[in-house]
This record gives sequence, structure tokens and C-alpha cells, in this order.
Amino acid sequence: MGRDGEWRAAGLEPVPMGSPLGRGGVAGCLWNGCLAVLVLALLVVSGVWLWLWLAPRHWEHEARDQMEKQAAETRARLADSAADGVLLGTEIDRDVHPGPMAARAQVRRHGGTVTVTALLAGLGPGFMGPTQTTGCYRFRVVAHRVTTAHVPDEACGGRTPTAYRPPAEVADDVITEARAALDEGGLDAVRVAAVWRTPGIDVVRMEFPTGQLIVTARLRHDVGVSLATYCYSFRVRQHPPSVAARNLAPSRCG
Repeated sequence: MGRDGEWRAAGLEPVPMGSPLGRGGVAGCLWNGCLAVLVLALLVVSGVWLWLWLAPRHWEHEARDQMEKQAAETRARLADSAADGVLLGTEIDRDVHPGPMAARAQVRRHGGTVTVTALLAGLGPGFMGPTQTTGCYRFRVVAHRVTTAHVPDEACGGRTPTAYRPPAEVADDVITEARAALDEGGLDAVRVAAVWRTPGIDVVRMEFPTGQLIVTARLRHDVGVSLATYCYSFRVRQHPPSVAARNLAPSRCG
């Protein structure tokens, strides 16, 4: 009995090799799941392409949200610093955090109005690195009220990155902040005052003679395209209350 006879004896009908149901036919492909695999592969590829198209837009949206959040937080910090009616340069340096490689905030004072312009950045996820977006913001401070405006990027361009103010101006602000802390909480309040954490001020050491606090610090300042440091000593006395600054030789900050 041949193979066909054996299949018929078993109740099976042999399929001719040329039949569409035979090996290599369309039905055979369906029978083996080939078409299902092809459809699944097509869906996967389509999903990947769709993700590649949508993901950058989603990441940019996240970065923009973070930038806007930073602008709102900057406004709140400036309003808090200006609550006493005075907004110092050292307070602005701490309150405004420009984006990476961005210039220091531009500050203009006119009468009782302080205008701060800064390039802020927001970061989101990305393929090879974070997605970054930047925006130029202008903060207008009048008394303790602060308004915010998103302005063209050109308003933040054309300035040297991370420019620091002249050290004498910074020292004057340090004296003002240290004196306010002294009046509020004595030498301990001066020791932990936020002014010592201002960008551009690097504390070298603190000394505590009886009834005094002496802070030696480097003040950074841009001279042309180079960065210079100046050594300053700030002496705070408890009785009578006083704060004084003195420019020292650079070796004193070594």
C-alpha cells in the first residue's frame, strides 16, 4: 500500500503538492503563522516610528514646562527678597539661575524699579542627552511686587556668560545683608546668612574672636575675557553692632 493509501486508511485525504493548501501555498503560510508574524512585525515597526515621531515633541514639551516652572519660582524668590522694599545685587545673584553657559542676569535700576532680564533653561529627557529649551524672561520689580514677561531671545543676547559684578559693589551688598542678619539674630545669624552662598563669593574661612565674626572670602570678577579673584575680609562686631569690609592681599586667601 502506498503512502496515499495509508493516509486514506487512516481517514485522511492527501493533498497534492501543487494545491494551494500544500507546502509553500498561501494557506500553508497562514497555517504556520507566517502572516501573523508579518502583521506583528508591521505593528511593532509602526509603533517604533510613531514613538520616534512623538517622543521628541513630548520631551520638548516637558522641557518647556520646566522652564516656565523655573520662571515662576524665580518670580517668587525675587518677590520674597524684595519684601523689605530693597532688592540687592547679591539677592538677585541667588534668586536668578540662568541656563548652562547663559550670561548672568542683566540688572537695570531706574528710580524705584528694578528690571532683571535673564535667559532661563528647561531640561527634558532625550535620546543621547537631555532635551533643552531656553527662553528670555524679564522680571520687573516695583517695591515688593514682581511681574514677569517672556520676551524675544534677542533681549538676552550679546553678553558675556557668567559675568560677575565689580567686587566693591558685591562687598557693599555683603555688608548690607550681614548687618540685617546681625540686627535680626546676632553673630549666629550672620554666620549662617544666605549671603555667603551667593554665586561669585567663595568663603575661605570664618574666625570667631570674642564678640566678633571675621569672614575671609574670595570675590570673583570678570576682567576682559579672564576671571580675577579678590580677597576680602568682613569683620562683624556684636557690640557695638557694626560690619566692615577690607580688601586684602591675594595671599591672605591662599
